[in-house]
Amino acid sequence: MSGLCAPLQPFDANTFPLDPGVRLLEASAGTGKTFALAHLVLRLVTRPTTPLTLQQLLVVTFTEAAAAELRDRIARRLQQALTLLEGTAALGQEPDAVLLAWLEQQHDRRTLRGRLLLALDQLDRVDITTIHGFCRRTLQRRSLEAGLGPAVELETDDGERLAQVCHDYWQQQVLPLPIDLLAGLQQRGLEPKVLEGLLRKLDGDPALELDPLPAELELEQPLAPQLEALWPQLWVRFQREWHLGGAALEQACCAAAADLKQAGAKYDPYLLKPSGRDIQVTDWIAALDGAVPGYAAVLELSDSARKAGKALLREVYHPGPYVKVTAPVEGEGRPLPQAPLLEAIAALVDGPAEGLLLHFAHWGRRELAQRRGRSGRMGYGQLLEGLDPGDGEHSDQRHGELIAAVADRYRVALVDEFQDTDPIQWRILERAFTAAAGQPARHLLVMVGDPKQAIYRFRGGELATYRLARDRADSVYGLTENRRSSGALVAGFNALMVGPGLLRSDLDVPPVEACATKGELLLPEGELPLQLLELDKETLGEQVAGLCLQLLQRPLLLRLPPRADRPGRDRALEPGDLCLLGARHNEAEDLRRALERRNLPSRLVSRGDVFATEGATGLQRLLDALADPGHAGRQRLLAASPLLGWSAERIVAAPPEAWDGLADALSRLALALPRQGLMAALGQLLRTEGLARLSLGGRALADLQQTAERVQEHMHRHGLGAAAAADWLRRLRLDRDRAVPEAHQLHSAAADSSIAVVTVHSSKGLEYPVVICPYLWMSPAQPKAGIPSVGRRW
Repeated sequence: MSGLCAPLQPFDANTFPLDPGVRLLEASAGTGKTFALAHLVLRLVTRPTTPLTLQQLLVVTFTEAAAAELRDRIARRLQQALTLLEGTAALGQEPDAVLLAWLEQQHDRRTLRGRLLLALDQLDRVDITTIHGFCRRTLQRRSLEAGLGPAVELETDDGERLAQVCHDYWQQQVLPLPIDLLAGLQQRGLEPKVLEGLLRKLDGDPALELDPLPAELELEQPLAPQLEALWPQLWVRFQREWHLGGAALEQACCAAAADLKQAGAKYDPYLLKPSGRDIQVTDWIAALDGAVPGYAAVLELSDSARKAGKALLREVYHPGPYVKVTAPVEGEGRPLPQAPLLEAIAALVDGPAEGLLLHFAHWGRRELAQRRGRSGRMGYGQLLEGLDPGDGEHSDQRHGELIAAVADRYRVALVDEFQDTDPIQWRILERAFTAAAGQPARHLLVMVGDPKQAIYRFRGGELATYRLARDRADSVYGLTENRRSSGALVAGFNALMVGPGLLRSDLDVPPVEACATKGELLLPEGELPLQLLELDKETLGEQVAGLCLQLLQRPLLLRLPPRADRPGRDRALEPGDLCLLGARHNEAEDLRRALERRNLPSRLVSRGDVFATEGATGLQRLLDALADPGHAGRQRLLAASPLLGWSAERIVAAPPEAWDGLADALSRLALALPRQGLMAALGQLLRTEGLARLSLGGRALADLQQTAERVQEHMHRHGLGAAAAADWLRRLRLDRDRAVPEAHQLHSAAADSSIAVVTVHSSKGLEYPVVICPYLWMSPAQPKAGIPSVGRRW
């Protein structure tokens, strides 16, 4: 396989070149990327000639949490170096070999101490941030050149503005369509939620360039008359092509069915012999006497002679079903029979929906940007667009001047998780920190990434962009020492992956060396740490739960190495040592429910929505009750919620005096709410007893606190009372399809003694002694059909 062919040079933290140039550091999971970056910063600020000031350093990663961790690791590395230099290390805090080797290379210890002290003093001012944070700071510093106000504010309305844009388009442009055209579009799956999903994708990924609008559609004109005029053109084109090639298409489909049957493949919905369907459709067309049928009627055109009752134009003669049936046997390169006719059918069936979605995509993206601009805000995607220098015909001179200012400010850029870089981000980094052809390099750009993770397309990153950047690098280094897994497990993965690599992505998998000192699971002799499970799809969850129970009942020991605060020891395997890994949230939920049926403790470790937790439900009950303290139904819902925790028996037996007392307490809290805030009201309601009860529920208390903080922030920003805040919270809780911003993702890591159920997207950086992957044998999910694409990558 070709893979990424440039050979990897071994990485040494103390000899890695720091002179200007472009260097790529490839690192698999667990090979010490953060350690390497922190040590490179130490070397940069203490090198004998041309030491770097931290104001000249840019460190970019891809989440706020990762940026905070990286800042902490850099600070610790600088402090470790200073402690080693001064000889003040505490007992049991031995320096690592890399730091000792670094110190041996230093000669002017006095100057070195001053540079370390200066770097520690400047650390709070260094730009260690996300790519969006870097763009925001740059635009704030150069607001006049960027044509912005003095303060660049990020959108913080949790998708409300985006949802309003989609609602307005649906009301103003879609509902005025003729009833049959609207019904047909809805048959194709078009609804407001589809528009929201499309606009959210476009807003979050500005590298998606929209296809231009066809000549028949103008953005400034109402959609309804334009789409209504387009439909007869599509119908006339289909009629012409059908009369020319309908019979031949029927013969070709029958021939394809015969070939597929001979190859032992599925050939539905096609017949082995012509059935006269072409005559039926031709007669149906002629019976219309030149009239243009409604869109919904065309989509429902079916062959009543077939037992399945297939819709002919949508499910039989459409090129989509034809390619889906024939591709597994003959590949996707097989020429389409009667291609002009199939293209006309596709245009007839998909054309109105494609036209509407493309019209909406252009309108929605522009309208969202304009509404944000009028309110003085920007979305995350607009931050990238604000610095995008463009490429070729898309080059922007004003943005080029902003990039030049970035190049003047920084001398070194370190980019972590580079495999998640999208095309616009790479253009910004390349233009700012790489030299033009024939020019000497002025900057050091170090990119740290794992191409194997680029296949997941996290945050808009893609393998093609990674390959472009790799080709641009002057040299490529590799981190190959795995510091997470045992030697036997690493050997198993090397044997499994190194030879074939990742076939679908054409990527090599370099071998790694086991260097972990964190302990390992002690298995009986002859039992390997990398095992293949035989699972039945129908009972997969129950089998996995049973396997977890068996592992916990076996006398398995986990060997822990000695540390400064305790000696080495062996302990029994616990539920918190187990992790179940799934690809999607529904898989994780299925596994968690199966564990619950076995009475095994579990926790869902995911980027889930805190507004979908029991804590949010309890807070909803409180806000509803504060909005109307005397409402008996709301009082009872609050009493039964996790906040008060009354049992059903207590609610039934409670005398009127108990409800009067609760109503009185709620009234006092409602009166004090505008002055004291939601968090204070919550604390007064729960008191010590309630807090203790919730703390016993694992993460319930932490989820409640996180939800309350978000709601209180929204109430303060918009001046909301209890009733309006309750409506806002209810809308978030009930909208299961909304995007979950980082502030709304679950922060609680409580109940660590439970079996962790983790999705792939949330698993980066996590470590467990036992990991079970029940879904690895399944093929990747295919994209849903029906909603056409409206954009492409720049």
